[in-house]
Amino acid sequence: MKLKVMLLGAAAITAGLVACLDTSHVAMACSLILWNTNGQAVVSGRTMDLYIDDKPRLVYLPRGIARRGVPDANAATWTSKYASAVLTGLDTATSDGINEAGLSAHLLYLHGAEHEPADQRPGVSNLLWPQFVLDNFGSVSEALEGLKKVRVVSTVAHGREWPLHLAIEDASGDSAVLEFVGGKLEIHHGKDVTVMTNEPPLDEQLANLKRYKLFGGNLAMPGDIDPMSRFVRASSYLKTLPKPAGTEEALGHLTGVVRTVAVPFGAVDTSGGESADAWPTRWATLSDHTHKVYYVMPVNSPNVFWVDLAKFKPDSREILAVDPYAAGLSGDISGSLKTFGSIDKAFPQGY
Repeated sequence: MKLKVMLLGAAAITAGLVACLDTSHVAMACSLILWNTNGQAVVSGRTMDLYIDDKPRLVYLPRGIARRGVPDANAATWTSKYASAVLTGLDTATSDGINEAGLSAHLLYLHGAEHEPADQRPGVSNLLWPQFVLDNFGSVSEALEGLKKVRVVSTVAHGREWPLHLAIEDASGDSAVLEFVGGKLEIHHGKDVTVMTNEPPLDEQLANLKRYKLFGGNLAMPGDIDPMSRFVRASSYLKTLPKPAGTEEALGHLTGVVRTVAVPFGAVDTSGGESADAWPTRWATLSDHTHKVYYVMPVNSPNVFWVDLAKFKPDSREILAVDPYAAGLSGDISGSLKTFGSIDKAFPQGY
């Protein structure tokens, strides 16, 4: 019998997935950077900035898990083809992760996102968008083709919908950002798609980038935490990174860029934007797409730890997990994850 997972319910949104939300209007959270031109390894990094503790959990999910995309009758159903290492929020859904093929998926907030109207395609909750990708596909091109067959549904939870956009990258360095703008899905696809933050949509972010030095303009690089400023800052530092001598140095250089868009605890937004809060970075991740290694950097500790997907048994039928805030985690913890129990326990807020 194939493993079955009870998935996230409409009334149980997780802080990990809404981490990039400002409850009044504008989100001040989350940044993503892909470095695919360093000559050593394809690596990406992201921050997760939250106004509350999302109680994240690092989870290893094996192959063979049967899933359902939405609670409705017209739901997409699938069985996971690829094993993955993911970060969940409140044990209910995936915020970020990488699969055994080196494909990563990341949810970030996008204020004003408007989904497509209903049609005959089976549905997948936008809260399960990244896991659908990680379970089913080994490359960006495969994912984009497969996503044509489903309709991503904006999920109502806690009395409102959660507008999100998705970034995916693979071991070849290919990348895509998927955004729902004006009721249509806009896809930015190519190896030059390397930075994503929050609103406005990516095409407006790229137009704004041209106003700054290094990109044809004359404005100095901004230092505040506004999403557009973080986009400019990440793009600028990414462009000037030196060639690394090896994979470790590539990861180290990328970590330096990730830290420039992280938000310290107690930070105040000075951009003049409409957000009432500047949320602190709770954790960050790095994905080594070439070697299939997933790095976690929680801010409750100066340590970095990681899991190597090659060291797991993808057909083991065991879900393994660890609390990333646990004391003493450092270095390779692939052998330290413990059996999490039943599949249902991994997603207790299921349908």
